[in-house]
Amino acid sequence: WKDGGEAFIDIHANGKGINIQRWQNVENRVAVVGAGPVGLFTALVLAKSGINVMVIEAAEGINQSPRAVAYFPPVLEEFARAGIIDDVIAAGEKNADGCDWRTADGVKISGIDPPPNDATFAVCLSQPELGEILRKRLLETGNAKILFNHEFQRLEQREEYVLFWTKQGSDITEHTCRYLIGADGGRSSVRQSLGIHLEGYTFEQLQFVAINFQYNLRDSGWKAANFIVDPVDWGIVVKRGKGTSWRFATGIQTDSQAKNTLDEATIAVVKKRLCRILPGDTSEIQYEAMAPYVVHQRCASRFRDGNVLLAGDAAHLNNPVGGLGLTTGFLDAAHLAKALKEVLLQGDHPDVLTTYSDVRRRIFLERTSPLSTSNLRRLFSQDPEDIKERKEAFARLRDPKDFVGKTQIGLPDFCLSSTSDKFFDTYGEVTWFISVTRIPEWTQEMFVHEYKVVHADMTRKGAEKSPVIRRYVQLENLRKSVSGTETPHWDYVTCLTWPSLFIINVGLQTPDYRETAGKHIFCRLDQEGCLMTQMDKYRKTHKPAKPAEVGPVQCLIYQIRQNSKDEFSSEWFLERAAKLKSLSASDSRPREYTLWRDVTPKTANYFHESQFSGGSWLQYKALEKFIFEKEDDAVSFLKEHNHDIFGGESGRTQTVIGLPDVIL
Repeated sequence: WKDGGEAFIDIHANGKGINIQRWQNVENRVAVVGAGPVGLFTALVLAKSGINVMVIEAAEGINQSPRAVAYFPPVLEEFARAGIIDDVIAAGEKNADGCDWRTADGVKISGIDPPPNDATFAVCLSQPELGEILRKRLLETGNAKILFNHEFQRLEQREEYVLFWTKQGSDITEHTCRYLIGADGGRSSVRQSLGIHLEGYTFEQLQFVAINFQYNLRDSGWKAANFIVDPVDWGIVVKRGKGTSWRFATGIQTDSQAKNTLDEATIAVVKKRLCRILPGDTSEIQYEAMAPYVVHQRCASRFRDGNVLLAGDAAHLNNPVGGLGLTTGFLDAAHLAKALKEVLLQGDHPDVLTTYSDVRRRIFLERTSPLSTSNLRRLFSQDPEDIKERKEAFARLRDPKDFVGKTQIGLPDFCLSSTSDKFFDTYGEVTWFISVTRIPEWTQEMFVHEYKVVHADMTRKGAEKSPVIRRYVQLENLRKSVSGTETPHWDYVTCLTWPSLFIINVGLQTPDYRETAGKHIFCRLDQEGCLMTQMDKYRKTHKPAKPAEVGPVQCLIYQIRQNSKDEFSSEWFLERAAKLKSLSASDSRPREYTLWRDVTPKTANYFHESQFSGGSWLQYKALEKFIFEKEDDAVSFLKEHNHDIFGGESGRTQTVIGLPDVIL
């Protein structure tokens, strides 16, 4: 151990048969239960920062069974930060040719081809090989040890540390650490010891099987990733490394419950299915390892319990179609390691670990689980709704103008990261709220013309060429003062609704935008605002405003961050939505209430070299909107319910009451 002079106290209590292994100082010590890829990667990132880590693993070595094989750009970004990207690329095979969907007879249905000069790629590499890279690099740090053949037994939490016990043979050992991470898989003993429930469901009558094989498939024009669509003989055929190494994964309907063992009949069905799917002389297929597994869509009720954290399969489970499970696990590890470094090395408040729990759980529930479920059902489901979705998805992929559809179907991994500097959510609709303030040297007439006429026309024409902006509203700030909240000095608020964060970022980089709207200056450039995703909405029956009409009065309430790590919890959003929806329903004045959560990327790369790079975009953590029929209704409602809405604390909110002009 490189431990600054510190060492273990190692006591063998022969009379009781218990070994006691404790660090003299547990302040910066972390234990990781599980030497799978998520556990080892978490340990590696921590150890490279100087934190001492102990990894506990029940097995005698790295698991060699057929599992994950593909690592996508957001994960590779984290591998680069951890210093292992070159090892991974050298051991595996780059895939930059996209993916295809095919029938069970091998006929191509549709596909995704990356644009020319696209710098992103995936790497195909079997999980056991990746595990060996992680193990080797972890031990090289000098700040870690791995205890194989040690089975986690139980834990007890103290105020400042965690006690836990492991078993090797007949020996029981007691250990102490500051934080303990459960990365011990879907049957996590750590999760069970905490009494945390795994919510969701199991594919009871669907027996999943994965098989490794050798076959010269590339010469037949197949890409490294292929989805096979068929009511029965569906599956995934994917490269798993260099040469002719491939993986086939499929599911077989059974009358009994799925299990983790294989019989000869199931093996025969899988081989027959693969022979039907692949082109050429399939008698040349060389079969290697084969593994059955039971598949779930489940999520832990929480990822943090005191000083114990969950990550990877210990925290969530999903089907393997699309490779989103381990991707999410690695991105859990990146966020968790970052949060632990902030607490242990920078002295940040442990609340950042609760933020980890909230954010990663939300990403699984809102992104990983629904996307992986959609990926699976797209392959075989005969439900009318799924058939409709499948036809629409393939039509979008074939449409050369539907860029949004291609990003949502083809780049789901981009929406799974909570630490990336380069990859942004492709999936969730966002609304961008931007302050617009007159340049002091300009007359009011000039300012209004440039913003409300010239800029509005540019946006309309841009939408005709590329209809990605879903809604554009210019909200005039009436500067109404309201007790208990601040009134910003802005003249207007631009409200733009887009398909995703990714689309905005790409749009800011396009030459067409840079030469037109990107060059048009119509206000001060020290703009303020935020990018928000809708969390909840309540609407009474009314006719919505149409483009070119002035809609009813709107009230925007900005919730201000008190520091850079200040975030509302998931519980806050649930409670806030319930409270203000109820308030709106019981009062005749509000016509509509909407609650948004901030999703603005915390990296300067997002607005890089655009006219928005000088703005302030991270000061708000949530935003609410009320719609009223009249200005007087807005003012009287906010006055009457002031404490319920603003909480009686100054400096917490900013409020704009304004008249909207719906442009798009």
